[in-house]
Amino acid sequence: MNSAHAGRIEPPATSFVETDSITVLHVDDQPSFLEMAAAVLEAEQDDFVVETATSATAGLERLSEGGIDCIVSDYQMPGMDGLEFLDAVREEHPDLPFILFTGKGSEEVASDAIFAGVTDYLQKNPGSDQFTVLANRVENAVRQMRTEKRFEESRRRFRTLLSNLSGMVYQCENDPDWPMNFVSEGCGALTGYDPSELVDGTVSYGADVIHPDDRDRIWNTVQEAVEARRPFNIEYRIRTADGGEKWVWEQGRGVLDGGTVTALEGFITDITDRKESHQELEYQSSLLEAQMETTIDGLLLVDEDRTVVSYNEQFLEMWEIPDELLETESDTALLDWVVDQQVADPGEFLALVEELYDHPEETSRDTVQLRDGRVFDRYSAPVIGDDGTNYGRLWVFRDVTERRERERELERQEFLFRRVQEVADIGVWEYNPRTEDLCWTDGVRRIHGVEDDYEPTLETALEFYHPEDRDEIDSAVTEAIEAGRDYERELRIVRPDGTVRDVRAYGEVRTDESGNADLLRGVFQDITEQKEREQQLQRYEYAYESSLSGIVIANLDGEFTAANPAFLDMWGYDDRDDVLGRSVTAVWKHTEKAAAALDTVRERGGWEGELEAVRADGSTFYVRSAASLLTDDDGDPIGVMASFVDITERRERETQLAEERAKYSTLVEQSHDGILIIQNGDIVFVNSRFAELTDYDEADLLGTSFLAAIAPDDQALVQRRYERRLDPEREDPPSRYRVRFQTRDGRQRVAEVSAAQIRYEGADAVFASIRDVTEQQRHEEELEQLNEELAILNRVVRHDIRNDMSIILGWGELLEDHIDEAGAEHLKNILRSSKHVVELTDITRDYVETLASDDEMDVYPTRLRPMLQKEIALRQEAYPDAAISAAGSIPDVEVQANEMLSSVFRNLLNNAVQHNDKDAPVVEIRAEARADTVQVTISDNGPGVPAGQQEAIFGKGERSLESTGTGIGLYLVETLVEQYSGDVRVEDDDSAGATFTVTLPKSG
Repeated sequence: MNSAHAGRIEPPATSFVETDSITVLHVDDQPSFLEMAAAVLEAEQDDFVVETATSATAGLERLSEGGIDCIVSDYQMPGMDGLEFLDAVREEHPDLPFILFTGKGSEEVASDAIFAGVTDYLQKNPGSDQFTVLANRVENAVRQMRTEKRFEESRRRFRTLLSNLSGMVYQCENDPDWPMNFVSEGCGALTGYDPSELVDGTVSYGADVIHPDDRDRIWNTVQEAVEARRPFNIEYRIRTADGGEKWVWEQGRGVLDGGTVTALEGFITDITDRKESHQELEYQSSLLEAQMETTIDGLLLVDEDRTVVSYNEQFLEMWEIPDELLETESDTALLDWVVDQQVADPGEFLALVEELYDHPEETSRDTVQLRDGRVFDRYSAPVIGDDGTNYGRLWVFRDVTERRERERELERQEFLFRRVQEVADIGVWEYNPRTEDLCWTDGVRRIHGVEDDYEPTLETALEFYHPEDRDEIDSAVTEAIEAGRDYERELRIVRPDGTVRDVRAYGEVRTDESGNADLLRGVFQDITEQKEREQQLQRYEYAYESSLSGIVIANLDGEFTAANPAFLDMWGYDDRDDVLGRSVTAVWKHTEKAAAALDTVRERGGWEGELEAVRADGSTFYVRSAASLLTDDDGDPIGVMASFVDITERRERETQLAEERAKYSTLVEQSHDGILIIQNGDIVFVNSRFAELTDYDEADLLGTSFLAAIAPDDQALVQRRYERRLDPEREDPPSRYRVRFQTRDGRQRVAEVSAAQIRYEGADAVFASIRDVTEQQRHEEELEQLNEELAILNRVVRHDIRNDMSIILGWGELLEDHIDEAGAEHLKNILRSSKHVVELTDITRDYVETLASDDEMDVYPTRLRPMLQKEIALRQEAYPDAAISAAGSIPDVEVQANEMLSSVFRNLLNNAVQHNDKDAPVVEIRAEARADTVQVTISDNGPGVPAGQQEAIFGKGERSLESTGTGIGLYLVETLVEQYSGDVRVEDDDSAGATFTVTLPKSG
């Protein structure tokens, strides 16, 4: 290949060759217009030949002679109009370009023409510019037709090539069994199998045809190439249908869709003879050249030294390469010329080329913009042999200009369509009654609140309508289809999420030649906001009329133009006519202030303030007014609107409040307690008493931290309580507590603080009352010390008494066997009194512990049965002569008490025996569990308790030495039971003694 066209494949003599001239047949019933149009068109384009005919019939006669490349026809012509002419032409020449060039311009004509298959539509206009447009339309139509013919010729040649190839063209899935999607007729000669057997899966190319020993090698080789996004070439053996064996050569590549390999396609040929002869190389070369010339792509093959090896005719036409440049066979020279003459962005173009030559194993695909506006799809891949040798690089170019333009135009139209729908909140729909297909645009879906992929039917679309509106829209659609009647309705739809939207539904009908509806289409608009604005306007009007505030509107000259009922009532007028047209200053006591306020509105756009108004009867009152400037849509002032509130009572209340504040200030200043208000951690108010307590001046305290006057050891406590009091998320601290403060000279005093959160001057603050309790604290500490000493004395005395009484009891029991009968009774009395003294020490201990405790007594779930049973058993041992028993079982429940509950039962049982006047005391205990409480009764057969003493026996007065009561035991009982949130009472029965009833709350 040493010639300038090295590797070039000349097209066959039978292929379609595009001529330079274009013959146009112009049909119009106006001869003068035809003559002028022919002259202008031929002047506009040198390669145009214009022939004319004054009627469609004459045009058909000329067309039958042949040689016409394009028809230009008027619409309104006698006998046969332009559309009828078009129908006649299409019967014999379905692909011949036909341009409707008419003076009758309407969307109806254009729509019908496009529906009938016209190539283009152009309306006549005055001036010669229209013929420039017409010439361009004609040329484009003819060029496109010729290109399509060439494409069909190329496809025919390609089919002829496939049918005559000595091999098999295929497409299959990327799978080890090679499932075939397409197999050419060469399959039979190559494998002995019919192509259908491989396509329908009766025969597996991978399992039945490929030689078993070659399968793994083939699969691995192909997958490596597919993963590297490069073609593959491979030789292997196959087994034919008759059991024979052949060597084949396969060339193929992966089919990509969005970066994913979806299939394999390629060519397989028999190379059995090539194993013995080198002639197969020439066959492959011829085959490659044939493929290059049949493709619509421009192909350029460059070897590893960047020398041009081969190219096809399409490449030359696309790039318009000069002949003398091809003689150099230099890829560098070609590249320099293309960069200098054709490419719009040379830098980007060269960068990719050099990158690929620096990395010969890489593949690439991108688009190239040319200076003349064309766009090429550029693909490049290395040419690699079976043994891995790199033989150069293949460049493939495809002209995608028209496709890109169509895509951009479609994108532009879709963008405009979407924007119109979004801005106007509308959508478009179409319904075909014959196919029952319903199509919604995204705008309709958005209004209905459904997903973008939602596909409705007529039935489901109607179900969106509000149940109360569904019959109305159903009737409208039915009438449109059956009677061809357009409709427009304002209805409601219900979205899937339950929200209701107001919509305007418009539908129009397109009918066929028989008058039957063949398409129903229309516009859907969301008018919810519009409806809401209308309702809002109605609410504004209602609010204006029913407002409790007086509202007026005045023109820029200061004359009333509107007044609501509240204004008339406020000023005491019976009719609007009494106000309208008057000056706004006429209803004020101080007209000069009113005029100044009006001037402020005109200059600054608004005014607020208080004025004294004059009623119709001459009386006056105070109002608070807010006025603003009214403007039109362009922002120009057109009037003034003002609202009024009667503040006469408020002003009176403010006067009263000022008086109250004065009284409050006097009370605060004369208070014996120090008072301060704390805001943001600082003192913002302080009275003179607090300054006196701390030896500071009031001015020195204002603005300082409230912690400044607190003793250092107590500052952290005060800070925490202050923060808790202002934190809404936390529980308030105690409102009253004691803290030490420090005077200016460093002395520490004790203060009782009472604090609360308040609002002060519009913000959160803490109000604190400070009382000096230093002396009170000292007295309390002395009393506490005295109580501690008394408690110690109590313990010592009780200890000594119990020891001495133990000795007395011991000696007394030894005397029982040594005294006569007369002294036995005295000894018995001594021992009984001694035991009572010991019991009194136990009661005294419990009583003192109860009263001396500073903390609230702990109460918790306590089991009743074991505690009561234990006390009964102990009393039975202590009083063997008494009959102490429980009637029935004691319920095993828990009550709210503690371990001192035993002291309650011990004292009641002792009281039942010790104050019993019978020789044989009888004590009976009953316990009953109820819904929320447990009731324990202790009954005795003693003298009972008179009604007048039933409450007194539990009182404090019964504890004194002079008391006739039972002692401190019952007082302790009542004290403990009350701390358990229970109740104790006594009842007297003349025949049965006394009954004590203890009621305790259940736990939980």
